Amino acid sequence: MKHLRAIDGLRAIAVLAVVAYHAGLPVSAGFVGVDVFFVISGYLITRLLHDEVQTTGRIDFWAFYARRARRILPALVLTVVLSAFVLGPLVSALSTGSYLRSSVPAHYVVDNVLAVSTADVVGDLAFRLPGVFTTNETSVVNGSLWTLPVEIRAYLLILVLGITGLLLRRLWVVVAAGLVLLALPASAAGWTGVGRLVEFRDSHPDPLLLAIFGVGALLYVQRGRVPLRLPLAAAALAAWALATWGLEGAQPLANVLVALAVPYLVIFAAYEAPRRVRGLTRPGDVSYGVYLLAFPVGQTIVYLAGRDALGPLALLVIAFPVTYLLALLSWRVIEQPALSLKRRM
Repeated sequence: MKHLRAIDGLRAIAVLAVVAYHAGLPVSAGFVGVDVFFVISGYLITRLLHDEVQTTGRIDFWAFYARRARRILPALVLTVVLSAFVLGPLVSALSTGSYLRSSVPAHYVVDNVLAVSTADVVGDLAFRLPGVFTTNETSVVNGSLWTLPVEIRAYLLILVLGITGLLLRRLWVVVAAGLVLLALPASAAGWTGVGRLVEFRDSHPDPLLLAIFGVGALLYVQRGRVPLRLPLAAAALAAWALATWGLEGAQPLANVLVALAVPYLVIFAAYEAPRRVRGLTRPGDVSYGVYLLAFPVGQTIVYLAGRDALGPLALLVIAFPVTYLLALLSWRVIEQPALSLKRRM
């Protein structure tokens, strides 16, 4: 395969889709943006693990986990602390004194950091603060947090596969098993042995996102064997469109098509997109910051303007530049220094 030149630009496009979704524009845009993030993560994390094996001959579990933590946690901690102790008192229906005397803001911070860093093993995500956004359509402070424990689970899964040697030799078996699980009909919930797995699949987004992550990882492992051709990309685009709009009554099949088509389209675009797409993130890699901040920024604008004062497009036009500037500040003050620390260590 050729040089991967547009991956950061694709992140920027994906995060714009997520922001548009939070602003109330088409629902599928937000889900596609999340899917793109998981494809890119699967591809790049597998490349990092492959390079580590080639360089050192092994994978250091704790070093890998620490690197991921330094990328994810600083901006997350900043976001939840500011949400709980700066934004919350300003927009809460409670008085400032009553709000700050509550234990909920501190639990909001601790629960979210623990839930993300442990992949939801310890604690549960917290989405509400006392009296905050109660006049909005939803009182959720930051709905974007739900994907972060899923991403940590994906990291841990791919790490275990790397340590056991399955990542570079038998990843296709694991991915195939995941796709089979996605393809099982809803009636399989009554089958002995797989019933609980199917019930979990139908009630959680994890299996689809993990499958997308896994296919992205597999595309890296098989990068010398997977042709990147425009006709194949067109076929993948048609499959994605069919899954999104033509298979509402056949969700398992639709999920399989999404898990196969979206990763191919993302990697094709990453290699074949014009070089100027990379320029979308030239000022800084703000994609993660925008993802974290878009929801509370949008909620705050709706709160200040009034619940029905702004349409989705107007909300997007106002929210995106504000979110971008805050994310750029987060990148330069928090995230980039944390990554520099990683390189020094």
